[in-house]
Amino acid sequence: MKALATLKAKVQEDYQSSFEFEKYEIEEDIKKEVIENEAIIFRNFRNMSESLYKVCKALYENSLKLKRSEGSFMAWYENIGLSKDKVSELLKRYDLYMNFPDKAQYITSLSTQAVKLLTGKDLDINIVYDTVELELIKVDDIRCFIEARSTLKEDIIELEEGYRIEPLIQKETKKCVNYKNFEKLRKNISAMDSKQISQVEKEIDLFEKYIKELKKSLADRNLEFDNKNNIKLIETK
Repeated sequence: MKALATLKAKVQEDYQSSFEFEKYEIEEDIKKEVIENEAIIFRNFRNMSESLYKVCKALYENSLKLKRSEGSFMAWYENIGLSKDKVSELLKRYDLYMNFPDKAQYITSLSTQAVKLLTGKDLDINIVYDTVELELIKVDDIRCFIEARSTLKEDIIELEEGYRIEPLIQKETKKCVNYKNFEKLRKNISAMDSKQISQVEKEIDLFEKYIKELKKSLADRNLEFDNKNNIKLIETK
């Protein structure tokens, strides 16, 4: 028993928390207890992540094995107490596990609604990759990011295909990034911890990439107008 207690203490010592205890003036004895519980949560969550992955994998494999016999897969999972909606969620989650093998813990932490959003039938795979890369957890954050990326992509396509720009500017859509959001972000910087700062930096890097793409599309469109004007000048001469 003593050896077990020593091993447990060693495991807790090896765990390092990234939380800024000093910032909130947490007392040392409380800090120690919080870190010990954090270690328990982290390690058990990792085990839960592995277990959920195994459940999803087993379900997927059985879906393939029973595919040839029509109706057998549904009859089977209903027999073990699973509903159609639950099976659908687990299979979609497994799809995410397969596409992002290094993000297993993140995928495990996703809610059912978040999984549905990230596995939407018409969702661009590049948007899924960017969302997962940011490890967004909240459903509202995921939905907002997807809508912003999708709207930006549609706008770029419209510009590239030469559609009139007036409807694009006047079109009222739900915007996730605007001047108000930037101002709010600026005011909140002083209250951010290192993890939040890192996430915001990643998001800004991504949006800088999208803005660069949009500016290139605008420049290309401007070039088309310049070429047309040059042709007109030549014709008039």
